Amino acid sequence: MNKNMRYFLSAILFLMFFPITSVFAEDTKRPEIITHHGVLEDVPENTFAALRRAVELGVDGIEIDIRQTKDNQLILMCDETIDRTTDGKGRVDRLLYAEIQQYDAGSWRGAEFKNEPVPLLSDVLKFCKMNNLKLILNVKQTCLEKQVLDLVKANEMSPQVYLWGTLRNFNPEDAELFGKELVYVSPEEITEEKFDQIHEEKKYVFTSLLNNDDRKTLKKWVRMGVDVILVDYPCVAMDILNIHRQIVSGKKPFKNREINRPQLEADNDSFVQEKVKTLVKTMADDDSDKARNAASAMMVLPQRYTVLPLLKLLKNKHPQVKQNAVWTLGFCGDESTAAYLHSLLNDKNVEVRRETVLALKRLGATQSVPILIETLRTEKDQGVKYDIARALGMPGNQSAVYALINALMKEKNWYVKSACIEALGRIGSDKAMSILFNILITDAGEDAAWARTKAAWALAAIGEKSIPLLTNALRDNEESTRRRAGWALIKIGNPSVKLLISSLREINKFTRERVAQTLGWIGDERAVNSLLWALKDEEPSVVSAAAWALGRIGSPAALSELQSLVNNENIDIRENAVEAGQKILANKERMAYFKESVRKP
Repeated sequence: MNKNMRYFLSAILFLMFFPITSVFAEDTKRPEIITHHGVLEDVPENTFAALRRAVELGVDGIEIDIRQTKDNQLILMCDETIDRTTDGKGRVDRLLYAEIQQYDAGSWRGAEFKNEPVPLLSDVLKFCKMNNLKLILNVKQTCLEKQVLDLVKANEMSPQVYLWGTLRNFNPEDAELFGKELVYVSPEEITEEKFDQIHEEKKYVFTSLLNNDDRKTLKKWVRMGVDVILVDYPCVAMDILNIHRQIVSGKKPFKNREINRPQLEADNDSFVQEKVKTLVKTMADDDSDKARNAASAMMVLPQRYTVLPLLKLLKNKHPQVKQNAVWTLGFCGDESTAAYLHSLLNDKNVEVRRETVLALKRLGATQSVPILIETLRTEKDQGVKYDIARALGMPGNQSAVYALINALMKEKNWYVKSACIEALGRIGSDKAMSILFNILITDAGEDAAWARTKAAWALAAIGEKSIPLLTNALRDNEESTRRRAGWALIKIGNPSVKLLISSLREINKFTRERVAQTLGWIGDERAVNSLLWALKDEEPSVVSAAAWALGRIGSPAALSELQSLVNNENIDIRENAVEAGQKILANKERMAYFKESVRKP
């Protein structure tokens, strides 16, 4: 009997005894999957990139964070400041939206997200209405509830918005017009009795699985009747529910905008010169909003009229005036102005120094790199050091690697460390791999969590050379380290497979389990034979993971071995074996190929 015939007969037997149905009972109600800020491993949070990715995955909705700008515009932003997730700085409630519009909210997560804007809530509501996405709105400031809900109603989004957090406490008169009334139940408090009580009150059970991708827990919650689940890894939840990724076609609304700030060419030189004089005078105004708006207006005027007056303002004795001049010069795109900014790196005012660093970063002037490196060594303020580290993270900027590694080793503040890590990942230097690995496996509490996540991303960005270190991190005793390393290897993809296959023989059962999961997500058929051997592992969790992985890869060669597990005494193994067999058989094109092969003489 040839190989194709064996595969086909295995498929027939599997279909006879285990028809393609869900591993959940028919009366199991599918929960709504809400992704937390976006998709942790793929996109920058609270952006249209996050919204588009949610649509592509087919999730039900997304949780977003809302803050108000100084001029009362509602935007998506998690932190009090824009520092972490844009290339700007400052508190949201002290910045005008016209200023925030100028900043890049995506490049910190990857070059493919360059020029992602900070979205307005009004635009997000339109997008979600168009794409049928539910929303959980996390209002991060007080006294915004009425303004937020009025905007929701104006966009006819009430049925797709769940009242939660401060919005639920606000309790609008027309609360019945909004989506489900959620009752949060922490993972530690989940019981069937509590679920029954909430459902009797015609309310809906809401829980979260954050910083976690545990399939077993999610399956348990689905069976128990959780109505809404907030997750960091929506692809895991969608896989459990067997919901396939959607193909998004057509033109995407709200695409990344190009921030090229076209220069206004004037017909009348004298008119433009007078305009510049007026704006320069306004930039020195005591009214900070007027001054910043004047600085914004200078950006669209021809540089031949604006650069010289702006350079003169650098000598102004008032810090705010210097800041505005530096800010505008940073967006003008004229690298020659960088030389005039260098002296301000020694300014007494911290905000002037920070604005100068950010301007040099935007200008991308290579002549500034040695000066920024020296300033990083001597600077005391953590905010300035954070900005310098990120500014040095230009792709290919190998001259900054040693300085960033040195700062990373000496710096005690995890906020600054995270900027050094991000920069090293963007540069892509293999010289940084060992220290990034040490950060990834460190045990320094919650303060280090963001830096450790960035270390995994940085190693993934470096690529194939980091595979041995990431694979080594899978041996770590801490689950969060193995999870971060596993998803970094998934990001690298097929080049990781060979070393991962070797790691299926590791002593640590948790390592073997995570390796099997990682191979499943990568989906390379080279792993099939090794995963088949893993089905004989003495640890049930490893067998279960290997069975699931074989289903993800989809090779008919696994059907007979999976069939032998469908009566296993371990429920997780049984379920994953059945689920894996169903996934393989659901691939009609593959089955058609094998049927055709059997017919041939």
